[in-house]
Amino acid sequence: MTNITKEVFDNLEQEIDVFAKNKTLGSSEAKPYLDEYHSKIIDYFKQVNDITGNIDFDNLNQYPVVPMNFKERYEYMIERKYHFMGYRQMKTFKTELIKMNASYQT
Repeated sequence: MTNITKEVFDNLEQEIDVFAKNKTLGSSEAKPYLDEYHSKIIDYFKQVNDITGNIDFDNLNQYPVVPMNFKERYEYMIERKYHFMGYRQMKTFKTELIKMNASYQT
């Protein structure tokens, strides 16, 4: 897995924000970007928590960097990934992860 940085998210957001502005997040053109964005968020969560396999949702407290209500928000993001509020949740979640990781590193 390659190292995921804030810039990776910023580049994807530039593309996705155009679809959001035009209210076309559910389009076949937007879906691959949203899928990649969601995938990068999960990969970043695994990266900052040094997870090599699957996320253990039953033992989230074992990880050092876990945003509040992680499991519920994760399920919501999957459910609403191609909708504006799902995208907003992913952006908020990503920002929290980055900030929490920076705080954890210091």
